[in-house]
Amino acid sequence: MTNTNLNLNRLKNEKSLYLRQHLSNPIHWWAYGPEAIEAARAENKPIFLSVGYSSCHWCHVMAHDSFMNVEIAKQLNENFICIKVDREEYPDLDNYYQKAAQLFSNNGGWPLSAFLLPDMRPFFVGTYFPAVSKDGGPNFSDLLKELRRAFDQEKEQVEKNASQVTEAIKNGNANIEKVQFEGHFPPPNGILEAIKEFRDLEWGGYGTAPKFPHFAFFEWAIEQMLEGMVSREQGEFIISSMEKMLMGGINDHARGGIHRYSTDEKWLVPHFEKMLYDQAGFLKLLSKLSLVHPSPLVFDSIINTLNYLEDEMLADDGTETSAKYFFASQDADSEGVEGLYFTFSYAEFEDLLNKSDNEKETLAKNMDKIKKWFQITDKGNFEHNLNIISLDPQFKDEYFLQENWDIIRAVRKTIVNERKERIPPATDNKGVASWNFMMVSALVDVVQYSQVEVIKRMSSNLLNKVIEGIFKTFLIQDPNGIKMRHSTTMPYSHPYLEDFVMFAESQIRLYEISGNSIFKQNFQDAMIFISKEFLDGNKMLTRARLSEEFELYPNQEYSIFDSSFKSPVGTFIILSRRAAVLFSDRNYQDVIQDLQENVTHTVLKINPVSSGEALRGLTYPSEVYRVMKVPRVWTQEENFIKMIPFFLTRFVIDYHDENNEWQICTMNACELKGHGIEEFVTTLNPKEEGAN
Repeated sequence: MTNTNLNLNRLKNEKSLYLRQHLSNPIHWWAYGPEAIEAARAENKPIFLSVGYSSCHWCHVMAHDSFMNVEIAKQLNENFICIKVDREEYPDLDNYYQKAAQLFSNNGGWPLSAFLLPDMRPFFVGTYFPAVSKDGGPNFSDLLKELRRAFDQEKEQVEKNASQVTEAIKNGNANIEKVQFEGHFPPPNGILEAIKEFRDLEWGGYGTAPKFPHFAFFEWAIEQMLEGMVSREQGEFIISSMEKMLMGGINDHARGGIHRYSTDEKWLVPHFEKMLYDQAGFLKLLSKLSLVHPSPLVFDSIINTLNYLEDEMLADDGTETSAKYFFASQDADSEGVEGLYFTFSYAEFEDLLNKSDNEKETLAKNMDKIKKWFQITDKGNFEHNLNIISLDPQFKDEYFLQENWDIIRAVRKTIVNERKERIPPATDNKGVASWNFMMVSALVDVVQYSQVEVIKRMSSNLLNKVIEGIFKTFLIQDPNGIKMRHSTTMPYSHPYLEDFVMFAESQIRLYEISGNSIFKQNFQDAMIFISKEFLDGNKMLTRARLSEEFELYPNQEYSIFDSSFKSPVGTFIILSRRAAVLFSDRNYQDVIQDLQENVTHTVLKINPVSSGEALRGLTYPSEVYRVMKVPRVWTQEENFIKMIPFFLTRFVIDYHDENNEWQICTMNACELKGHGIEEFVTTLNPKEEGAN
């Protein structure tokens, strides 16, 4: 049925792609803001707050089934003030009501469906609700009736629910029991042994479907393998897990990049959306994985992902003056069907190989092997007898042979060319500050840790291409200090923890590979601002204190657990410990002692796998952090560049212009010193350093 009353849908002037996707809904949507809240107060109506993002598959499903349904729209318009929120524009609002969803339904995610009192306190929060009942659960229409009835007739109970949830969110994990262990933190292998029973020994990873890549956790595990702190058995499981993930359909074998998560235990069937923050986590993990597992699968995944980012995720109008930054995401759906762009029928796959073959007919002659390697069957492994492109792990000894890997690469190229004839998923071209800064740090990791010259050069070139544009796009010039906007779709925003922490990380990482002192100063300024505005005793706040009173929903504790991306709380602990040794200032460590204590016991008590970034910040004792003070000219010294892959997070690189002297120091004293790069190389055997 067509919509005849769109005049009260107020989204037409919004820049967010997600909000614009709801322009044609027959719902009287408001964008989030004081006008919408005032309308709820004036009309004494509950608020329906719908939160999602443009590339979210289930958001599309709910939009099609419920938000385009005229009868449901009528219910909503008559009984609620309806507010549509792009979670990428308001991360703190999303975080707050996600916590409420966990309390109400022990569930979270998107679309988020929050029902609020006019003062923004939640009295019921859930996620996706179907228009037609499934598995005995409520349908959306019945839920709306019941919630409006409760709002009108059970005000005391509704008020009680809202007060209890608000108080529970405020208190957070207040009563976490302390975990007993010896030393400053349990050893890495001890943690891996503690979660041993959750391993999937057949397909890798931890737990059952759905499976998330847990980039920060696996990065921590790889780092500790490089340090020699992980047993052979555990190390082999970690490598096997990474290999199975890279062979699965969650890894876009043809184009590069990784999809958001796998819906099955085999890493085969992904939710096909691609998020920028996932690409950043993916590159950071792969760059270090390449040091312990130098496989063609790992190297090609890095190369393909770098190509994907430059070709499809870069804001670039082709001019030299355009401000370049990375786009937020790409959709799971094309032509209204999830995964259609990425999948092939048996006949389509055969046809694309035949029509793209070379003069020697390499693909045709190896057709059966190719279909076996890529798991292509007439029945398919996805909906509608379609095939997801993946590699079968049981034949890896075959296709890892050089002559066969060349065939694998040729097939990938053929698939990419075929995709160019298809309608691609939509790209959300907004830029998000924290995600862009994460990508800057990830590109630096590739430059530092990859030992393949072509990969280093690709990452360095992409970094140089975007760095100025990212700063111009997100940093706001202000004489009173650092200011930034969170999203390119909004002229201004609150100062968010995730933006400032990821900015600080990008600055220290840029300094370490460039020697540019501006980055070092930016890092110091950002760390001072974060400690002042976001650190609150044993926790960290989602938005800065200076904007504490600007919203009706409270400023809240930022989760220490990795969720969509690594936790900024964990990253801040890492940065604080590195800053202490870089600036020889114990205060950076002292101010996070309560935070560190809280995070330690929460992580160990609840879930280490979902706390990879915190593990990265907590595992090393303070005594092993070192600052390497070297001449700035060494940034161009080939022998130094070859050595830096062996220095992990506990080493901070600092530069000076005084002479050709070098030193390696703790916070209190210098242990090693010498003169010239030759003595540096001779003194620090890289193989021994990497095993410490």
